[in-house]
Amino acid sequence: MKDTPTCLIIPNYTNFGMAKDINRDSFLLVFKSFLDNTEIGKTWKWILPYPDFDNHPGIINQFEYPNVELVKMDGLDPFPPKMRVDYPHKFFNRIIEKHQSRFNLIWSHLPEWTNLYKITRIYNANQPIIGYCHWSEIPENGARTDNSFWTNIRGILQMKVCGVNSNYQKSVILKNAALDFQPHIVEKLDEIIQPWYLGCDTATPSQGYDEKTIVFNHREGVYTGSKWFFETMDELWKERQDFKVYTTLKEMGKPYTKYIGHADRKVYLNQLSRAHFGVGTFQGYSAWSMSTTDGFSVGVPYLLPNDFCYPEMVGNDYPLLYNGKKEFKEMVIKLLDGDIPRPDVTHLAESLLWESQIKKYWNVEQNFIGNLRTEFND
Repeated sequence: MKDTPTCLIIPNYTNFGMAKDINRDSFLLVFKSFLDNTEIGKTWKWILPYPDFDNHPGIINQFEYPNVELVKMDGLDPFPPKMRVDYPHKFFNRIIEKHQSRFNLIWSHLPEWTNLYKITRIYNANQPIIGYCHWSEIPENGARTDNSFWTNIRGILQMKVCGVNSNYQKSVILKNAALDFQPHIVEKLDEIIQPWYLGCDTATPSQGYDEKTIVFNHREGVYTGSKWFFETMDELWKERQDFKVYTTLKEMGKPYTKYIGHADRKVYLNQLSRAHFGVGTFQGYSAWSMSTTDGFSVGVPYLLPNDFCYPEMVGNDYPLLYNGKKEFKEMVIKLLDGDIPRPDVTHLAESLLWESQIKKYWNVEQNFIGNLRTEFND
């Protein structure tokens, strides 16, 4: 082998800064799972811009991952809508000046920065770009009227391939693109965007659970339905005081809540595994939720909307799909009372294991990544 192939990551951090723990950032967890579960994740060189050296020790460190070079990226706005449009030109100028000749591939997790990155490197080498779109600012995700969707689409169009987390998510991106872009652009997007499902780290069968406990391990916000979920629990608490809600929202402070968030992911998953069942109360949120796969991975079944991407991800015969808020509350009560059996979700977690899901990401390897391997092994 002449040299080790090297990939620059364009990151997408949305959970970092003084008040947030970057170790719970969904992009970072996806990238860590990629490193742990693929041959190239373990053998290639990865250059990872990192924004939070001063506040939290990272789950990706150069002791455990000697093939990952962390590069400090200061000045990043922690508010996601601003971060997506606040491209750090000076930082990437320095990266290109120092490392450009070493890159063989760019993997962008932030389409909004991708086109700007191409402009930044306009007089430099032209390595291929692949991508993963973790979030699109569209009505189905609760986007503001003024948003970065056009910038997102422009970035995707610069990629050889761009993963999204479900066929449903792909369909809503194409539907929204068709409102503003000509048919040939939408056709090109259809070719570039591919469903790359998010995975489970483990598939651990349930080892017992605390009865009448419900877990809400999502972020607070309109799109997660946190407000109406806790309003529903308030109503239920007036009727009965025999249940607990485990939550990762530290400041919730309800008489029935117990905080289970933890900086140590192993501790968090262990606490999560004790829940009777989890809930997904998503509204206007079309994307698959990693907090749900967290629960599946430790044997916790989830009550999920019979909408968005969820039937696609869990199957139409999954027994815990609900239609509307009224049925949601009815099913919560039946689960608490044992009138609905607690399903075993081990088979579902097994089908979503990262080691099998990530292999599907790299069908693109048959095209240009395969060519890179041939070049580096000549």
